[in-house]
Amino acid sequence: MPKLKLHSLPLSLLALLGVALAGVSASASSSSSPANSDEEVELICHTSNPAECYPKIFQPTSEFQIVYPDQDLPVGLHVRLNIYTGQKEAKINVPDEAVDSSLEGFPVDKSIVIVDPEEEEPSEEHFDQPLKPPKNAPAYDPDGKIKEPRKETAESQEEGSAFYKSLTILKKGLDIDQALEMLEEISHDIYYGLKIAEDYDTVRELFCLANSASIFSSSSSSSAEGPSKEKDLTRPRARLAALTISSTVQNNPKALAEISKHWTTGGLSQDTCSTYSKSNSKSSSKSQESESEPLQISTFRLLPSSSSTSLSSAVPASLIKARISAISGLLKSPPIRQSFLSANGMDLLLQVLLLDTPVASQAQGEEWEKVRRQAGHLILDNFLDENMGAVLGEWPNAVREVQASDKECASRTQSQGDDEKSKEGQGQGDCWDWHAKQLADRYKKEGKGGKGHWSWELWNKLNEQRKNNASSSKKNKGAKKDEL
Repeated sequence: MPKLKLHSLPLSLLALLGVALAGVSASASSSSSPANSDEEVELICHTSNPAECYPKIFQPTSEFQIVYPDQDLPVGLHVRLNIYTGQKEAKINVPDEAVDSSLEGFPVDKSIVIVDPEEEEPSEEHFDQPLKPPKNAPAYDPDGKIKEPRKETAESQEEGSAFYKSLTILKKGLDIDQALEMLEEISHDIYYGLKIAEDYDTVRELFCLANSASIFSSSSSSSAEGPSKEKDLTRPRARLAALTISSTVQNNPKALAEISKHWTTGGLSQDTCSTYSKSNSKSSSKSQESESEPLQISTFRLLPSSSSTSLSSAVPASLIKARISAISGLLKSPPIRQSFLSANGMDLLLQVLLLDTPVASQAQGEEWEKVRRQAGHLILDNFLDENMGAVLGEWPNAVREVQASDKECASRTQSQGDDEKSKEGQGQGDCWDWHAKQLADRYKKEGKGGKGHWSWELWNKLNEQRKNNASSSKKNKGAKKDEL
């Protein structure tokens, strides 16, 4: 037995020696592993100072460390925002960790955030359904509410006072020249334009001043005939009145609606004006007979009907331009537009387009050229060009208007005598198309016309509308045959 013990002792020593060696190798390997891991860590360096570098992937510890904006943050960490520095901090998450005593006493937000579910995209049927207005919503007004201008300054207060004073002067027929200038200037404002349109007496006086037959008489000269004769202001006043009407209804649908109401239910269209008006009481020494022509006729008469009157002396180009501008604005009203067509307004415009008035200077000729262009644009904007707001189908009308042949129209024009030149265009409604074509050709020959010129647009749109009318007429006839 003693021998066995002696032999086992060296074996025990060898075992202890092996355990010791294993511990040494483990510690050596553990000490070498961080060195190897440091070599593999990818760093981010914004400066040349190595001390300011940090790993691209955040390395958490048991303490909060700053998380830089360009660092990648592993999942499952405890992340917080330092309210003092505004920086994000993170550490290893410990679920049962006690709350930091430094945070005790701070309010805790226990609110619940409700996330709305994603709305489904509306179907096409949804867009076809009209939107319902909210409860107690005011009635819809497509033209919007027109507010009174603010009277914050003395100038604005004085302007408002002068406006109402001018209305009173105009209606009472006092010295109206200054009042007309004031109204023409302020009528561009949609508020004051509406106030002008709402007052029937003011509207009537403006219409009578602008469309009185006395503007065509040779005595209505804008210049005095001698030192002893008082200057006749009929035409200057007519021009200012027409410009006031034009600016009142321009881009002001509510004002146009008020004048349209006066025209129909108020009796303005049937009203007549006296050539010896209140406004001319100081410039006339004798009374004159009242005009029998109602405003629904005189409003649209642009040239004198008498062939014995010289056009160049009967009416200045500036007055015709102002009246065409007023008519163009008024024609946006359907009832006034129908009155215009009933009064053969298109024939009256044809008179202007074909007017060949002898002029004393090139400047005067250019003024009359502007008159023709304005008349052409009136027709395009109100009857032929849908892009400009025209209502198609009212003129030309396939049922009411039958055009004569080109040969007949040419023969009729050649047979006119020199004494009838001033009446050119009167009674030529059945030759409208022929005259429009001749006008476009004339401008083209003179080097002024061609595509893009108003005369070419007028002829092109008119021809296009005639074709549309013919096509619609054939369809209607075919539909009637099918019914039979």
